[in-house]
Amino acid sequence: MKKQALPSGVIKQLEEHIAQKIRERGFEDEGVHERLLLLAEEVGELINAVRHVSGMNVDKQRAARNEVGEEVADVINLVFAVAIKMGIDVEKEFIKKEETIDKRTYQRSSKQV
Repeated sequence: MKKQALPSGVIKQLEEHIAQKIRERGFEDEGVHERLLLLAEEVGELINAVRHVSGMNVDKQRAARNEVGEEVADVINLVFAVAIKMGIDVEKEFIKKEETIDKRTYQRSSKQV
């Protein structure tokens, strides 16, 4: 399979967009710990939404409020918000990590639980 290169600047544009929205909405004074707490909350909401659509047992009294896609978007926004607060260039780190992962080989373990 031929590798498809990530167009330069795509992630950076998203990072800049999210940074602008953080400023517009008045959240630039949030600390990294606050953003991590919000990220953990959103990951929990994503898990709950996936539970509802995947057929797992769920509390019948507690309806899933949000769609899975909406929760994925919330998680992405908050991952970027944490990175922005930490001064991390997400695009640079993403590309560097992808290059590392591309050198690995994977095989499903024969052990299944």
